[in-house]
Amino acid sequence: MGLFKFVTNGFINFFGITQPTPQHERQAIWFITGLLVLIVLGAAVVFGVIVMAFGR
Repeated sequence: MGLFKFVTNGFINFFGITQPTPQHERQAIWFITGLLVLIVLGAAVVFGVIVMAFGR
C-alpha cells in the first residue's frame, strides 16, 4: 500500500487537490491509482493500434 499511497499523495499535491480525510484516504488511494492505471493502459492500447496499423 506504500507505493499506492506515495503515487496518490504525489498526484494530490501536484494538482492541488484537497487532502482526503483519514476515513476517505483508502478510497482515494484506490480511486486515483485505478484511474492512473486505466490511463496508462489506454495509452498503451492506442500506441499498439497505431504501431499495428502504420508499422513497417
